[in-house]
Formats: sequence, C-alpha cells, structure tokens
Amino acid sequence: MRVSVPLVLFGGTFDPVHRAHISAARAVSKVLGDAPVHLLPNAVPPHRPQPTADAEQRLAMLRLACHEHPSLIVDDWELRQQGPSYSLKTLQHFRQQHPEAPLVFMIGADSFASLHHWHRWQDYATLCHLAVVPRPDSELASGEVLAAFPESDAHGLCGQPAGLRLMLKRPFLDVSATAIREALARKGDCPALDPAVSAHIRCHHLYNVPTTTYSTDHEAP
Repeated sequence: MRVSVPLVLFGGTFDPVHRAHISAARAVSKVLGDAPVHLLPNAVPPHRPQPTADAEQRLAMLRLACHEHPSLIVDDWELRQQGPSYSLKTLQHFRQQHPEAPLVFMIGADSFASLHHWHRWQDYATLCHLAVVPRPDSELASGEVLAAFPESDAHGLCGQPAGLRLMLKRPFLDVSATAIREALARKGDCPALDPAVSAHIRCHHLYNVPTTTYSTDHEAP
C-alpha cells in the first residue's frame, strides 16, 4: 500500500477562532504525519446563523492564531465563492486539485452524528476521509453513516484517497463560540482565546467588547 501525507480540510465560521480549534487541527495534523491543515472560514453557512464578525476580521484572527503553527494554513477559498458554503463544493474543488492524494475532512463528533442530514452526504465517501474530533455528550452517528465510512487508523487513511474514518480520542472540542462571544461582550476577555486574537478583538471592538473596560479576571465563559 502506497502511503502519502494527506491534505486536511477544516471548515467553520471561526467566529472567533479559539484554542479548541487550533488544538484539534494540530492533533489531526500530528497523527497524520504533520499533514497540512487548511482552515477554511465559511462565507455563507447554509444551516446556521451568519457570522458576527466579517470575513476580513475572521481571516485576520485565524492568521494570528495560526502564526506559530507551520502545518496550519489559513485558506480563503470559501470566502471567495458565491452562494452558500456547502462542504460538498469545497471537497469537490480540492479533490479536483489533488486527484490522487488522501483528502481528510475534519469534523466534530456532533456534526458527524448529524451527517446524514447534510447536503448529498453520501457523495463524501468518494471524495474524502473523515477525521472525527470528540465533543462532550455527542450522539452516535447513524448506522448508515458508520457503514459509509469504515473506521480505520491513520496509516489506513494515508494509504488511499477517500472513504475511511479516523476517530480521535482527544482533544475535545469542548468550547462554545456562542459562550465565548457572550463572555467577550460581558467582560471584554475570554481565556479560551489566543492572546493575540484577544488583543485583535479589543483593538477592533469586535463582539461588543467594551471600548474602555478590559477585565483581567480569567473566569471561564
């Protein structure tokens, strides 16, 4: 079996990007042989509220959060597309660009559990592998989804282009972006954020952060 370093895709609103995002991306990169991870902020999420911060600000925060991690690549491809940011369209694009490479789509366990509701989810198995990152209290995926993506290890994912599933045991995606935004509006700070991201938020007064009040109390959101 020929083994290749995969290309990993990690989409989301990143509104704002937080430590759990970065920890998860680095963990997937490491287990897959320091594979590059493309972090792709959504332009128009099709099934959730629209981002609070605009595209330029979300890209800026991502670049700050990824600055010291060479394997993490901030990618604005979805932001440059028209219409809803469907993952299927993104996967088709990257598969066309990399027809033979193992392509891995990072997904939280909660999203994996609801994958059978996604747009043309059955096509994913021909386009990519899945790397499933745990979330507390997530439901189990349906038998149909589990069968579509047989579980494998990292070596298996590196040996073929698509169709397998890697279940990570850690780190947990246990941070809520909603809770972070609420903490920012209330206190002007949140320990779940990289210090450079926090500084950017305060400088640009994002998420209703007070313009003059900055708390040093690191109470969790």
